[in-house]
Amino acid sequence: METDFSEPKRQSAAGVAVMFANHLQHSVRVLIFPIILLLVRAKGVNVWYLVAAFLFFLFIIAIYSYLSYLRFTFFLDEEKQEFIIQRGVFNKEHLSIRLDKIQQVNINQSLIQRIIGVYSLDIDTAGSDKKEASIKAIDHHTATILRERLLNRDIDPDIDEQSAPEISTKSSPLLKLSNSTLFKVGLTSNYGASVALLGGFIFAIMETLKNYTEAFQLEENPIKALSTKGLDLASTCVLIFFALLIVLGTNIARNFIKYFNFEVNRKKVVLAITCGLFEKKHTLLQPARVQISSYSQNYFQKKLNLLNMKFKQASFGTADDDHDEDNKKHDIEIPGCDETERDQLLQMIFDNIPQKEATFIPNYRFLVLTIMLRVVFPVALFLLFGSVLSYLRPYFWWIIPYVILVVIMLYFEFKHHRLYLSEGFIIKKSGIWDIEHQILEPHKIQSITTKQYFWHKKADIGHLILHTAAGTIHFKYGKYAEIHLMVNYWLYNIESGKKDWM
Repeated sequence: METDFSEPKRQSAAGVAVMFANHLQHSVRVLIFPIILLLVRAKGVNVWYLVAAFLFFLFIIAIYSYLSYLRFTFFLDEEKQEFIIQRGVFNKEHLSIRLDKIQQVNINQSLIQRIIGVYSLDIDTAGSDKKEASIKAIDHHTATILRERLLNRDIDPDIDEQSAPEISTKSSPLLKLSNSTLFKVGLTSNYGASVALLGGFIFAIMETLKNYTEAFQLEENPIKALSTKGLDLASTCVLIFFALLIVLGTNIARNFIKYFNFEVNRKKVVLAITCGLFEKKHTLLQPARVQISSYSQNYFQKKLNLLNMKFKQASFGTADDDHDEDNKKHDIEIPGCDETERDQLLQMIFDNIPQKEATFIPNYRFLVLTIMLRVVFPVALFLLFGSVLSYLRPYFWWIIPYVILVVIMLYFEFKHHRLYLSEGFIIKKSGIWDIEHQILEPHKIQSITTKQYFWHKKADIGHLILHTAAGTIHFKYGKYAEIHLMVNYWLYNIESGKKDWM
Protein backbone atom coordinates (compact mmCIF):
# COMPACT_ATOMS: atom_id res chain seq x y z
CA MET A 1 0.00 0.00 0.00
CA GLU A 2 1.31 3.44 -0.97
CA THR A 3 2.69 5.51 1.89
CA ASP A 4 4.48 8.21 -0.10
CA PHE A 5 3.38 11.56 1.30
CA SER A 6 5.63 13.73 -0.87
CA GLU A 7 2.83 14.19 -3.43
CA PRO A 8 -0.66 15.59 -2.66
CA LYS A 9 -3.02 12.85 -1.53
CA ARG A 10 -6.77 12.84 -1.11
CA GLN A 11 -8.73 11.29 1.70
CA SER A 12 -10.38 7.92 1.37
CA ALA A 13 -13.30 7.83 -1.06
CA ALA A 14 -15.57 7.26 1.92
CA GLY A 15 -14.65 10.79 2.96
CA VAL A 16 -17.52 12.06 0.81
CA ALA A 17 -20.00 10.29 3.09
CA VAL A 18 -18.25 11.58 6.24
CA MET A 19 -18.22 15.16 4.93
CA PHE A 20 -21.88 14.85 3.92
CA ALA A 21 -22.82 13.67 7.41
CA ASN A 22 -20.81 16.49 9.06
CA HIS A 23 -22.23 19.23 6.81
CA LEU A 24 -25.76 17.90 7.27
CA GLN A 25 -25.35 17.84 11.05
CA HIS A 26 -24.03 21.42 11.17
CA SER A 27 -26.78 22.66 8.85
CA VAL A 28 -29.51 21.03 10.93
CA ARG A 29 -28.11 22.59 14.12
CA VAL A 30 -28.17 26.05 12.58
CA LEU A 31 -31.52 25.75 10.79
CA ILE A 32 -33.53 23.55 13.17
CA PHE A 33 -35.62 26.38 14.64
CA PRO A 34 -36.39 28.11 11.30
CA ILE A 35 -37.32 24.72 9.81
CA ILE A 36 -39.74 23.94 12.67
CA LEU A 37 -41.20 27.44 12.44
CA LEU A 38 -41.63 27.07 8.69
CA LEU A 39 -43.37 23.71 9.07
CA VAL A 40 -45.77 25.08 11.70
CA ARG A 41 -46.59 28.22 9.73
CA ALA A 42 -46.80 26.47 6.35
CA LYS A 43 -50.44 25.46 6.69
CA GLY A 44 -52.17 24.42 3.50
CA VAL A 45 -48.90 23.96 1.61
CA ASN A 46 -48.69 20.83 -0.50
CA VAL A 47 -46.58 18.25 1.32
CA TRP A 48 -44.82 17.32 -1.91
CA TYR A 49 -43.37 20.83 -2.12
CA LEU A 50 -41.85 20.33 1.31
CA VAL A 51 -40.45 16.93 0.30
CA ALA A 52 -39.00 18.43 -2.89
CA ALA A 53 -37.42 21.28 -0.90
CA PHE A 54 -35.88 18.81 1.54
CA LEU A 55 -34.48 16.65 -1.28
CA PHE A 56 -33.05 19.76 -2.96
CA PHE A 57 -31.47 20.73 0.35
CA LEU A 58 -29.82 17.28 0.60
CA PHE A 59 -28.68 17.54 -3.03
CA ILE A 60 -26.96 20.88 -2.38
CA ILE A 61 -25.18 19.48 0.69
CA ALA A 62 -24.11 16.38 -1.28
CA ILE A 63 -22.62 18.52 -4.08
CA TYR A 64 -20.82 20.75 -1.58
CA SER A 65 -19.45 17.68 0.26
CA TYR A 66 -18.17 16.17 -2.98
CA LEU A 67 -16.43 19.41 -3.94
CA SER A 68 -14.93 19.62 -0.44
CA TYR A 69 -13.59 16.11 -0.89
CA LEU A 70 -12.02 16.94 -4.27
CA ARG A 71 -10.42 20.16 -3.03
CA PHE A 72 -8.98 18.62 0.15
CA THR A 73 -5.39 17.37 -0.30
CA PHE A 74 -2.44 16.88 2.03
CA PHE A 75 1.25 16.12 1.64
CA LEU A 76 4.54 16.23 3.52
CA ASP A 77 7.25 18.65 2.39
CA GLU A 78 10.48 16.98 3.55
CA GLU A 79 12.69 19.82 2.36
CA LYS A 80 10.88 22.52 4.35
CA GLN A 81 9.88 20.09 7.11
CA GLU A 82 6.25 21.12 6.81
CA PHE A 83 2.92 19.34 6.56
CA ILE A 84 0.72 21.00 3.95
CA ILE A 85 -3.08 20.89 3.74
CA GLN A 86 -5.02 22.49 0.89
CA ARG A 87 -8.77 22.84 1.25
CA GLY A 88 -11.77 25.02 0.55
CA VAL A 89 -14.57 25.11 -2.04
CA PHE A 90 -15.16 28.83 -2.57
CA ASN A 91 -12.23 30.19 -0.55
CA LYS A 92 -9.12 28.10 -1.00
CA GLU A 93 -6.96 27.70 2.08
CA HIS A 94 -3.29 26.67 2.17
CA LEU A 95 -2.35 25.47 5.66
CA SER A 96 1.33 24.88 6.47
CA ILE A 97 2.32 23.26 9.77
CA ARG A 98 5.95 23.00 10.77
CA LEU A 99 6.81 19.51 12.01
CA ASP A 100 8.68 20.86 15.05
CA LYS A 101 5.50 22.70 16.12
CA ILE A 102 3.34 19.59 16.15
CA GLN A 103 2.42 18.80 19.72
CA GLN A 104 0.25 15.73 19.30
CA VAL A 105 -1.31 13.61 16.57
CA ASN A 106 -4.41 11.61 17.54
CA ILE A 107 -6.30 8.98 15.60
CA ASN A 108 -10.01 9.16 16.43
CA GLN A 109 -13.07 7.35 15.15
CA SER A 110 -16.61 8.65 15.54
CA LEU A 111 -19.69 6.47 15.27
CA ILE A 112 -20.23 7.43 11.63
CA GLN A 113 -16.57 6.80 10.81
CA ARG A 114 -16.74 3.44 12.55
CA ILE A 115 -19.72 2.43 10.38
CA ILE A 116 -17.99 3.57 7.19
CA GLY A 117 -14.62 2.09 8.22
CA VAL A 118 -12.37 5.16 8.26
CA TYR A 119 -10.55 7.24 10.88
CA SER A 120 -9.82 10.91 11.46
CA LEU A 121 -6.32 12.26 12.06
CA ASP A 122 -6.27 15.31 14.35
CA ILE A 123 -3.13 17.42 14.62
CA ASP A 124 -2.54 19.65 17.65
CA THR A 125 0.07 22.37 17.45
CA ALA A 126 1.78 24.35 20.20
CA GLY A 127 3.47 27.73 20.09
CA SER A 128 1.81 28.68 16.81
CA ASP A 129 -1.30 30.67 15.95
CA LYS A 130 -2.12 28.46 12.97
CA LYS A 131 -5.34 26.52 12.92
CA GLU A 132 -5.24 22.90 13.85
CA ALA A 133 -5.59 20.36 11.05
CA SER A 134 -7.99 17.48 10.86
CA ILE A 135 -8.21 14.82 8.15
CA LYS A 136 -11.72 13.42 8.51
CA ALA A 137 -11.50 10.24 6.41
CA ILE A 138 -8.32 8.21 6.20
CA ASP A 139 -7.68 4.49 6.32
CA HIS A 140 -6.01 2.81 9.27
CA HIS A 141 -2.67 2.03 7.65
CA THR A 142 -2.18 5.51 6.19
CA ALA A 143 -3.20 7.16 9.46
CA THR A 144 -0.71 5.25 11.60
CA ILE A 145 2.20 5.73 9.17
CA LEU A 146 1.44 9.43 8.73
CA ARG A 147 1.26 9.91 12.50
CA GLU A 148 4.69 8.35 12.87
CA ARG A 149 6.13 10.60 10.18
CA LEU A 150 4.59 13.75 11.66
CA LEU A 151 5.78 13.05 15.17
CA ASN A 152 9.22 12.16 13.83
CA ARG A 153 9.64 9.42 16.44
CA ASP A 154 10.38 5.75 16.32
CA ILE A 155 6.84 4.80 17.20
CA ASP A 156 5.30 1.47 16.46
CA PRO A 157 2.16 2.16 14.39
CA ASP A 158 0.36 -0.92 15.71
CA ILE A 159 -1.04 0.77 18.77
CA ASP A 160 -4.69 1.09 18.00
CA GLU A 161 -7.82 -0.89 18.05
CA GLN A 162 -6.88 -3.26 15.24
CA SER A 163 -3.66 -4.30 16.95
CA ALA A 164 -5.17 -4.65 20.42
CA PRO A 165 -5.20 -8.50 20.31
CA GLU A 166 -1.50 -8.51 19.44
CA ILE A 167 -0.67 -6.17 22.31
CA SER A 168 -2.68 -8.15 24.79
CA THR A 169 -0.88 -11.36 23.89
CA LYS A 170 2.52 -9.77 24.49
CA SER A 171 1.78 -7.84 27.67
CA SER A 172 -1.20 -6.86 29.72
CA PRO A 173 -2.30 -3.19 29.71
CA LEU A 174 -0.61 -0.89 32.19
CA LEU A 175 -4.08 0.34 33.16
CA LYS A 176 -7.54 -0.89 32.18
CA LEU A 177 -10.72 0.58 33.67
CA SER A 178 -13.62 -1.74 34.41
CA ASN A 179 -17.25 -0.66 34.25
CA SER A 180 -17.46 -0.71 38.05
CA THR A 181 -14.46 1.66 38.25
CA LEU A 182 -16.06 3.99 35.71
CA PHE A 183 -19.22 3.99 37.81
CA LYS A 184 -17.22 4.92 40.94
CA VAL A 185 -15.37 7.68 39.08
CA GLY A 186 -18.63 9.11 37.76
CA LEU A 187 -20.15 8.96 41.22
CA THR A 188 -17.28 10.78 42.96
CA SER A 189 -15.84 13.35 40.55
CA ASN A 190 -16.53 16.21 38.14
CA TYR A 191 -19.62 17.52 39.92
CA GLY A 192 -18.90 21.04 38.69
CA ALA A 193 -18.80 19.98 35.02
CA SER A 194 -22.07 18.07 35.39
CA VAL A 195 -23.79 21.01 37.11
CA ALA A 196 -22.55 23.33 34.35
CA LEU A 197 -23.76 20.91 31.67
CA LEU A 198 -27.15 20.57 33.36
CA GLY A 199 -27.41 24.34 33.79
CA GLY A 200 -26.61 24.90 30.13
CA PHE A 201 -29.20 22.31 29.12
CA ILE A 202 -31.88 23.95 31.29
CA PHE A 203 -30.97 27.40 29.97
CA ALA A 204 -31.23 26.13 26.38
CA ILE A 205 -34.68 24.64 27.12
CA MET A 206 -35.88 27.92 28.67
CA GLU A 207 -34.62 29.93 25.70
CA THR A 208 -36.26 27.51 23.28
CA LEU A 209 -39.57 27.72 25.15
CA LYS A 210 -39.32 31.50 25.10
CA ASN A 211 -38.74 31.48 21.34
CA TYR A 212 -41.62 29.05 20.79
CA THR A 213 -43.90 31.20 22.97
CA GLU A 214 -43.17 34.24 20.82
CA ALA A 215 -43.29 32.34 17.52
CA PHE A 216 -46.50 30.40 18.21
CA GLN A 217 -48.12 33.34 20.04
CA LEU A 218 -48.79 31.43 23.24
CA GLU A 219 -50.35 33.31 26.13
CA GLU A 220 -47.63 32.63 28.68
CA ASN A 221 -44.29 30.87 28.90
CA PRO A 222 -44.80 27.60 30.87
CA ILE A 223 -41.55 28.03 32.80
CA LYS A 224 -42.38 31.62 33.70
CA ALA A 225 -45.88 30.61 34.81
CA LEU A 226 -44.45 27.92 37.09
CA SER A 227 -41.87 30.29 38.62
CA THR A 228 -44.48 32.94 39.44
CA LYS A 229 -46.67 30.47 41.34
CA GLY A 230 -43.79 29.46 43.57
CA LEU A 231 -42.97 26.17 45.28
CA ASP A 232 -43.55 25.05 48.84
CA LEU A 233 -40.83 23.47 51.01
CA ALA A 234 -41.74 19.88 50.16
CA SER A 235 -41.78 20.60 46.44
CA THR A 236 -38.42 22.37 46.73
CA CYS A 237 -36.86 19.37 48.52
CA VAL A 238 -38.22 16.98 45.90
CA LEU A 239 -36.90 19.24 43.14
CA ILE A 240 -33.43 19.38 44.74
CA PHE A 241 -33.44 15.58 45.18
CA PHE A 242 -34.26 14.99 41.52
CA ALA A 243 -31.71 17.63 40.48
CA LEU A 244 -29.01 15.73 42.41
CA LEU A 245 -30.06 12.47 40.77
CA ILE A 246 -29.87 14.11 37.35
CA VAL A 247 -26.42 15.55 38.13
CA LEU A 248 -25.07 12.18 39.29
CA GLY A 249 -26.72 10.39 36.37
CA THR A 250 -25.29 12.91 33.93
CA ASN A 251 -21.85 12.54 35.46
CA ILE A 252 -21.94 8.73 35.28
CA ALA A 253 -23.21 8.80 31.69
CA ARG A 254 -20.50 11.29 30.67
CA ASN A 255 -17.80 9.08 32.12
CA PHE A 256 -19.10 5.94 30.41
CA ILE A 257 -19.32 7.70 27.05
CA LYS A 258 -15.93 9.36 27.33
CA TYR A 259 -13.85 6.66 29.06
CA PHE A 260 -15.54 3.43 27.98
CA ASN A 261 -13.01 0.62 27.46
CA PHE A 262 -10.20 2.87 28.73
CA GLU A 263 -6.76 1.29 28.34
CA VAL A 264 -3.20 2.51 28.79
CA ASN A 265 -0.54 0.40 27.09
CA ARG A 266 3.19 0.92 27.26
CA LYS A 267 4.70 0.87 23.79
CA LYS A 268 8.44 1.41 23.74
CA VAL A 269 8.99 5.01 24.95
CA VAL A 270 5.37 6.19 24.76
CA LEU A 271 2.03 5.48 26.38
CA ALA A 272 -0.79 4.47 24.04
CA ILE A 273 -4.20 5.52 25.40
CA THR A 274 -7.49 4.33 23.88
CA CYS A 275 -11.02 5.06 25.06
CA GLY A 276 -14.50 6.08 23.95
CA LEU A 277 -17.93 4.57 23.44
CA PHE A 278 -19.34 6.40 20.40
CA GLU A 279 -16.13 8.17 19.45
CA LYS A 280 -13.03 6.01 19.74
CA LYS A 281 -9.90 8.03 20.59
CA HIS A 282 -6.31 6.86 20.20
CA THR A 283 -3.74 9.10 21.88
CA LEU A 284 0.02 8.87 22.28
CA LEU A 285 1.54 10.33 25.42
CA GLN A 286 5.23 11.12 25.02
CA PRO A 287 6.98 11.79 28.35
CA ALA A 288 9.31 14.41 26.85
CA ARG A 289 6.34 16.59 25.87
CA VAL A 290 4.69 16.55 29.31
CA GLN A 291 5.10 19.88 31.11
CA ILE A 292 3.03 19.44 34.28
CA SER A 293 1.80 16.15 35.72
CA SER A 294 -0.92 16.16 38.36
CA TYR A 295 -3.15 13.84 40.32
CA SER A 296 -6.19 14.68 42.43
CA GLN A 297 -8.34 12.93 44.97
CA ASN A 298 -11.29 13.82 47.20
CA TYR A 299 -12.55 12.23 50.42
CA PHE A 300 -14.78 9.63 48.76
CA GLN A 301 -12.11 8.70 46.21
CA LYS A 302 -9.59 8.27 49.00
CA LYS A 303 -11.87 5.72 50.66
CA LEU A 304 -12.23 3.91 47.33
CA ASN A 305 -8.50 4.18 46.48
CA LEU A 306 -9.17 6.15 43.30
CA LEU A 307 -7.04 8.87 41.73
CA ASN A 308 -7.56 11.10 38.69
CA MET A 309 -4.39 11.96 36.78
CA LYS A 310 -3.79 14.68 34.22
CA PHE A 311 -0.80 15.38 32.00
CA LYS A 312 -0.52 18.91 30.64
CA GLN A 313 1.38 19.50 27.44
CA ALA A 314 2.62 22.67 25.77
CA SER A 315 -0.17 24.84 24.41
CA PHE A 316 -0.51 27.98 22.33
CA GLY A 317 -1.09 31.25 24.13
CA THR A 318 0.31 32.72 27.30
CA ALA A 319 1.34 30.57 30.17
CA ASP A 320 -1.17 32.34 32.36
CA ASP A 321 -4.20 30.96 30.51
CA ASP A 322 -4.69 27.98 32.81
CA HIS A 323 -8.45 27.89 32.30
CA ASP A 324 -8.46 28.57 28.58
CA GLU A 325 -10.30 25.92 26.58
CA ASP A 326 -7.62 25.94 23.86
CA ASN A 327 -5.07 24.99 26.49
CA LYS A 328 -7.21 22.25 28.06
CA LYS A 329 -7.49 20.37 24.77
CA HIS A 330 -3.81 19.44 25.07
CA ASP A 331 -4.37 17.84 28.49
CA ILE A 332 -4.50 14.06 28.73
CA GLU A 333 -6.68 12.67 31.54
CA ILE A 334 -6.35 9.25 33.14
CA PRO A 335 -9.19 8.63 35.62
CA GLY A 336 -9.74 5.89 38.16
CA CYS A 337 -6.20 4.64 38.79
CA ASP A 338 -4.94 3.49 42.18
CA GLU A 339 -1.71 4.50 43.94
CA THR A 340 0.32 1.66 42.42
CA GLU A 341 -0.79 2.54 38.90
CA ARG A 342 -0.12 6.22 39.62
CA ASP A 343 3.45 5.42 40.61
CA GLN A 344 3.93 3.30 37.49
CA LEU A 345 2.76 6.17 35.28
CA LEU A 346 4.97 8.70 37.09
CA GLN A 347 7.89 6.29 36.79
CA MET A 348 7.25 6.17 33.05
CA ILE A 349 7.13 9.96 32.77
CA PHE A 350 10.01 10.93 35.07
CA ASP A 351 12.13 7.73 35.26
CA ASN A 352 11.61 7.86 39.05
CA ILE A 353 8.87 8.63 41.52
CA PRO A 354 8.79 12.25 42.84
CA GLN A 355 9.36 12.58 46.58
CA LYS A 356 8.47 15.30 49.08
CA GLU A 357 11.63 16.36 50.91
CA ALA A 358 11.39 20.04 51.90
CA THR A 359 7.99 21.52 52.84
CA PHE A 360 6.99 25.18 52.57
CA ILE A 361 3.77 26.50 54.14
CA PRO A 362 2.06 29.89 53.67
CA ASN A 363 1.83 32.62 56.28
CA TYR A 364 -1.36 32.91 58.33
CA ARG A 365 -2.14 36.15 56.45
CA PHE A 366 -3.25 33.91 53.58
CA LEU A 367 -6.23 32.92 55.73
CA VAL A 368 -6.87 36.43 57.09
CA LEU A 369 -7.09 38.08 53.67
CA THR A 370 -9.36 35.40 52.17
CA ILE A 371 -11.73 35.66 55.16
CA MET A 372 -11.88 39.43 54.72
CA LEU A 373 -12.62 39.15 50.99
CA ARG A 374 -15.03 36.19 51.04
CA VAL A 375 -16.72 36.55 54.43
CA VAL A 376 -16.49 39.99 56.03
CA PHE A 377 -16.93 42.07 52.87
CA PRO A 378 -19.91 40.08 51.39
CA VAL A 379 -21.68 39.94 54.77
CA ALA A 380 -21.19 43.69 55.37
CA LEU A 381 -22.46 44.44 51.86
CA PHE A 382 -25.53 42.23 52.38
CA LEU A 383 -26.33 43.89 55.73
CA LEU A 384 -25.90 47.32 54.17
CA PHE A 385 -28.34 46.57 51.37
CA GLY A 386 -30.67 44.84 53.86
CA SER A 387 -30.87 47.98 55.99
CA VAL A 388 -32.12 49.89 52.93
CA LEU A 389 -34.18 47.18 51.21
CA SER A 390 -36.66 45.77 53.70
CA TYR A 391 -37.51 42.67 51.64
CA LEU A 392 -33.97 41.35 52.24
CA ARG A 393 -34.26 41.35 56.05
CA PRO A 394 -36.12 38.02 56.36
CA TYR A 395 -33.09 36.40 54.72
CA PHE A 396 -30.56 37.69 57.27
CA TRP A 397 -30.44 34.24 58.92
CA TRP A 398 -28.71 32.93 55.76
CA ILE A 399 -25.60 34.76 56.94
CA ILE A 400 -24.93 32.20 59.70
CA PRO A 401 -24.73 29.05 57.51
CA TYR A 402 -22.90 31.06 54.84
CA VAL A 403 -20.18 32.19 57.28
CA ILE A 404 -19.78 28.70 58.76
CA LEU A 405 -19.53 27.03 55.34
CA VAL A 406 -17.13 29.56 53.81
CA VAL A 407 -14.82 29.66 56.87
CA ILE A 408 -14.56 25.85 56.83
CA MET A 409 -13.76 25.89 53.10
CA LEU A 410 -11.12 28.61 53.52
CA TYR A 411 -9.51 26.71 56.37
CA PHE A 412 -9.11 23.60 54.20
CA GLU A 413 -7.82 25.74 51.35
CA PHE A 414 -5.14 27.14 53.69
CA LYS A 415 -4.37 23.69 55.11
CA HIS A 416 -3.81 22.18 51.64
CA HIS A 417 -1.82 25.10 50.21
CA ARG A 418 1.70 23.65 50.33
CA LEU A 419 4.88 23.55 48.27
CA TYR A 420 7.23 20.55 48.35
CA LEU A 421 10.72 20.41 46.90
CA SER A 422 13.16 17.61 46.17
CA GLU A 423 16.29 17.24 44.06
CA GLY A 424 14.57 17.17 40.68
CA PHE A 425 10.94 18.04 41.36
CA ILE A 426 8.57 20.80 42.46
CA ILE A 427 5.25 19.61 43.89
CA LYS A 428 2.40 22.05 44.53
CA LYS A 429 -0.51 20.87 46.68
CA SER A 430 -3.81 22.75 46.64
CA GLY A 431 -7.57 22.36 46.76
CA ILE A 432 -10.58 22.40 49.08
CA TRP A 433 -12.51 19.24 48.22
CA ASP A 434 -10.48 17.78 45.36
CA ILE A 435 -6.89 17.81 46.63
CA GLU A 436 -4.52 18.21 43.70
CA HIS A 437 -0.77 17.63 43.48
CA GLN A 438 0.97 19.31 40.54
CA ILE A 439 4.42 17.98 39.67
CA LEU A 440 6.93 20.04 37.70
CA GLU A 441 10.55 19.44 36.77
CA PRO A 442 12.62 22.63 37.30
CA HIS A 443 14.23 22.50 33.83
CA LYS A 444 10.75 22.92 32.25
CA ILE A 445 10.26 26.33 33.88
CA GLN A 446 10.20 29.04 31.21
CA SER A 447 10.06 32.09 33.49
CA ILE A 448 9.68 32.92 37.17
CA THR A 449 7.78 35.80 38.76
CA THR A 450 8.13 36.88 42.39
CA LYS A 451 5.87 39.48 44.01
CA GLN A 452 5.97 41.35 47.29
CA TYR A 453 3.56 44.12 48.26
CA PHE A 454 5.01 46.97 50.31
CA TRP A 455 2.87 46.13 53.33
CA HIS A 456 4.37 42.61 53.35
CA LYS A 457 8.04 43.67 53.40
CA LYS A 458 8.28 43.88 57.17
CA ALA A 459 6.72 40.42 57.57
CA ASP A 460 8.98 39.00 54.80
CA ILE A 461 6.04 37.62 52.80
CA GLY A 462 5.91 37.17 49.04
CA HIS A 463 4.34 35.24 46.18
CA LEU A 464 5.90 32.85 43.67
CA ILE A 465 4.62 32.16 40.13
CA LEU A 466 6.26 29.50 37.96
CA HIS A 467 5.46 29.88 34.25
CA THR A 468 5.57 26.86 31.95
CA ALA A 469 4.44 26.11 28.41
CA ALA A 470 1.36 24.38 29.85
CA GLY A 471 0.27 26.89 32.49
CA THR A 472 1.39 28.38 35.77
CA ILE A 473 1.94 27.19 39.33
CA HIS A 474 1.26 29.67 42.15
CA PHE A 475 2.52 29.61 45.73
CA LYS A 476 1.15 32.48 47.81
CA TYR A 477 2.21 34.07 51.12
CA GLY A 478 5.49 32.22 51.48
CA LYS A 479 8.63 33.54 53.19
CA TYR A 480 10.17 35.91 50.67
CA ALA A 481 13.76 35.10 51.66
CA GLU A 482 13.13 31.38 51.08
CA ILE A 483 11.44 32.12 47.76
CA HIS A 484 14.52 34.01 46.56
CA LEU A 485 16.78 31.14 47.54
CA MET A 486 14.59 28.68 45.62
CA VAL A 487 14.49 30.93 42.53
CA ASN A 488 18.27 31.34 42.48
CA TYR A 489 18.74 27.58 42.83
CA TRP A 490 16.33 26.80 39.98
CA LEU A 491 17.82 29.45 37.69
CA TYR A 492 21.31 28.08 38.31
CA ASN A 493 20.22 24.53 37.50
CA ILE A 494 18.39 25.66 34.34
CA GLU A 495 21.38 27.62 33.07
CA SER A 496 23.96 24.97 33.93
CA GLY A 497 21.89 21.93 32.97
CA LYS A 498 21.61 20.35 29.54
CA LYS A 499 18.00 19.14 29.72
CA ASP A 500 15.52 20.60 27.26
CA TRP A 501 11.92 21.56 28.13
CA MET A 502 10.54 19.54 25.20
